[in-house]
Amino acid sequence: MQCLLELLRGQGGDRAIEDAEWETVLALAQAEHVLPWVVARARSQQVPLSPAIASRLNEIEREAAITAFYWSAELQGVLRGFERAGLKAVPLKGPLLAERLYGATALRVSYDLDLLVAKADMARAGDALKAIGFTSGVPDDYHCQWYRKGTTVELHHDVENPLAFNFRVEGALRRALSADFQGQPCRQLAADDELLYLCLHAVRHRFERLSLIVDLQLAFQKLAGGEDGFQLRPEVAGLASLLILGLAMARRLQPDLALTLQPPAAPARTRHLEGLADRLWNRLLTEPGQPPDWRALHAFYLELELPGWPRLGPRLRHLRILLGRVIEPDYAFAAKLGFYRTWQVRMLRPLRLLSRVPRR
Repeated sequence: MQCLLELLRGQGGDRAIEDAEWETVLALAQAEHVLPWVVARARSQQVPLSPAIASRLNEIEREAAITAFYWSAELQGVLRGFERAGLKAVPLKGPLLAERLYGATALRVSYDLDLLVAKADMARAGDALKAIGFTSGVPDDYHCQWYRKGTTVELHHDVENPLAFNFRVEGALRRALSADFQGQPCRQLAADDELLYLCLHAVRHRFERLSLIVDLQLAFQKLAGGEDGFQLRPEVAGLASLLILGLAMARRLQPDLALTLQPPAAPARTRHLEGLADRLWNRLLTEPGQPPDWRALHAFYLELELPGWPRLGPRLRHLRILLGRVIEPDYAFAAKLGFYRTWQVRMLRPLRLLSRVPRR
């Protein structure tokens, strides 16, 4: 891991790396979803390579280029379908983010496509996806997955349940900029909205892998250097903890990252989030990533708040989410009883939750 971090920080040329260590580093980079970026960083630092490792890096670059071509073509096709339907979506992450933050689509790993549209446009966007061969999964409280062969599209009308973190997506969509991806028109989040979204995305995954932190490092770098520092838009000032924690994690990877947040957070809040960042970073360096389940994730959301009374409001909001949302297990539970309509699934959800309560 230390060798991998040195490569990501631009320090890889300071020492020779044996072939066996290279293989371990590359395997770890793949597990952390940063393999193409690590190869690019090694190239830029002119790290000495044996013929065997040079050949291995060439192979990785070829595979990354093929994968990027696939996902870029898939994104182009979806955007083309939306254009025919009179829609412009905001690609979240994926090839568009790779192109802008990393410099090339092949340098960031993609496993699906995330697209954001206004809630009022969800039905039309779903019809556009059906028209190009996608089938719908089970919707949840802020998005729905669509499938076509090896491609998954996550169609969002929000980036999280607003009761957990209210991103105020309507405002973000109003500020979104006109853009295109390889000739296909789309929309692009304003830089500050995108940064907040990436912080939220990393928190949703509990910073379980390095790729989430590299995204943040590069996004913060693009905004660094402003004389007035970085300011959240007023309506999402309550999400400052996401930004503070995201910056703290990015600085674990790039300690000299120069960016100030305005207004500065209260000292107690900053100390709490810095301590949380230390724990997250140590876990990342020493334990394999484990995607959290929904309950563990919302328990982690509470950790962003100071202990005691500050956590009471989030606890109540998360309880409302727990009682009000419907997810795939709810549909499966209702189907066992012969019910399939969404309102029936919603009514049966409390029964499913009660059925999971441990009995003494």
